[in-house]
Amino acid sequence: MNYRILLLGFILVYNIDLLAQSGLSVYTDLGRNNVSQGIFIKSATIGYYKVGKVKMETGFQINLKDSKKNGISGYGIILSRKLIIKGIPFELKGFFVRTTPSAILCETNWGPLLKLRHNHFGIEVGTNFRTYSINDQAISEYKVDKNASKVHEVYNLMYSFSYYLKPTDESWNVGLSVTNIDHFIINQETNPVFNLYGIYKLNSPVCFFVQTCYKYAGVTNLELNHFGFFVRTGILWNIH
Repeated sequence: MNYRILLLGFILVYNIDLLAQSGLSVYTDLGRNNVSQGIFIKSATIGYYKVGKVKMETGFQINLKDSKKNGISGYGIILSRKLIIKGIPFELKGFFVRTTPSAILCETNWGPLLKLRHNHFGIEVGTNFRTYSINDQAISEYKVDKNASKVHEVYNLMYSFSYYLKPTDESWNVGLSVTNIDHFIINQETNPVFNLYGIYKLNSPVCFFVQTCYKYAGVTNLELNHFGFFVRTGILWNIH
């Protein structure tokens, strides 16, 4: 069922016509954290399809080197629409993301997100509904009661606050953000990631980007702890 949803998303994205705009983003993460047991390497591919003010994105993530699970580790679909409120452009999103952090655990997130990008500043605010579940193989092997195989979390806060050195659509830019949102993971509110990233347009349709991320644990506690970091490099290709 999971792969059918992923396949349907890619069919919808790439079945395009000349009046629509589409693009593809491919990137690789290399990093380490307190639970990775060494260096991890992940890669992701995300495609989008845009008609007018409506946009759909879908993609998947692969663990190339991971102590817990290799292979496809997540996929997601995002639907969004641009809005103009009192002359200010907003983007309203609805998303669904499913990941497999380990061989027996699955995590599902869905919810709404509101995005604003104006000159040098970017803000995203929303909420997500999270479900942790044990897969059928683990239920059978460890004899877990199906009624106790899922844990639900509701109304988790999602946020991202960014500052860019240059306005939108420049040939290059540098930005800094604090956020608990990424493409295939939504952290708890108290575990933000600090991102420093740069982007450079190689030519008109292709952009190259580099991102360095550092994550703390327990920001609201009396003692702040290091959790991990990763470096991301990739390209964004606006096809037409």
